[in-house]
Amino acid sequence: MKVEIVSIGTELLVSDILDTNSAFISRSLREIKVDLTCKVTVGDDPEMIADALRSALRRADVVISTGGLGTGRDDYTRQAVTAVTGRELLPHLPGVAGALVLGDPDVHMCGILLEEDAGTLICLPGNRREISYLLDNEVLPFLRQQIHSETRTDWALLRSVGLMESNLKQDLADLTTDPQHRVTFDSFAGQTNIRLWVQANSDEEVQNELRRMTAVVRERLGDHIYGTEADRLEDVVLHALIQNGVKVTLLECYTNQIITDTLTRLPGNQKVLNAMPWQTWYEAADKLQLEAVAQHNLTQWCRQAAEKLVELSGDTLGLVVYSNMTQGGVQILVTLASPNGASVTQRSFGGHPDNIDQWALTLGLSHLRRWLLVHG
Repeated sequence: MKVEIVSIGTELLVSDILDTNSAFISRSLREIKVDLTCKVTVGDDPEMIADALRSALRRADVVISTGGLGTGRDDYTRQAVTAVTGRELLPHLPGVAGALVLGDPDVHMCGILLEEDAGTLICLPGNRREISYLLDNEVLPFLRQQIHSETRTDWALLRSVGLMESNLKQDLADLTTDPQHRVTFDSFAGQTNIRLWVQANSDEEVQNELRRMTAVVRERLGDHIYGTEADRLEDVVLHALIQNGVKVTLLECYTNQIITDTLTRLPGNQKVLNAMPWQTWYEAADKLQLEAVAQHNLTQWCRQAAEKLVELSGDTLGLVVYSNMTQGGVQILVTLASPNGASVTQRSFGGHPDNIDQWALTLGLSHLRRWLLVHG
């Protein structure tokens, strides 16, 4: 099977943003042993995108595009797809007549899949986190069904948080001594997906080995494993809050409300989440009657804010996530006030602050999850 990747976005074309998505996809394709013919980058122009897709379909059996999926006039990819396939452009999802929706459009960004005589088009959003999820749960299983082999292969996916990929590779190195076993990793913003691969002569052998390897990984990594294929950290945390009857009041400063936006899309969030609308320290200080933030008192300010949230709301937990720009980079502080006292996580990031909000999401949710594991 031949596969081609088309990256869509003017910011990628002019190198304002590095195209890490196509590199991630190509690594994932290599794991299932398909032939990658080409990687192409094209700007936000429907005609140019259509030309790129047509050319890709002449070279490959499957074309995977990333980016360009929007709404209305900004939905460049769907406009291009209809030009290539002759299908009708729809005002509602999936957006192209006869296309299959990838993912859950009511909760997260989705993609589309179309099977044509010329080949298969798979269009994914540009968000790295969503690409990873859709690739794991929709795209790679689809591609594997198209591949025929005399031997049987399968994989299991475990999702972890709070461990560096380098440590994981060291801890699990012995699982790859058998040439019919592989362990691969995909890390992004504090979370790492661990994929266990097995090749054998029968499906039964494959599944037995996968169960054994999965049990070994779970035993070694413990509660750093938070889920499997279809699990997301936010779903796991929200379910734990609901299950334990714990309500949290959330304040985010300078994170673009990423935790709030992520959790409020999930069904049932109203039962356990009380999100504050303030996005700056001075808004929060005014409402909570706190002193002004300065570099020397930020940690104490966050603690006082978290405690004040609990006091005013009457909820069990007060969570403050603060993204602080400094001369050396960005510092993220996560402070959780609870009946057991206050706990803090801090993480600093140097260089360009790409994906900092995603780190804030991971650190905030994982801190909350850790408390629930101990006290829930």
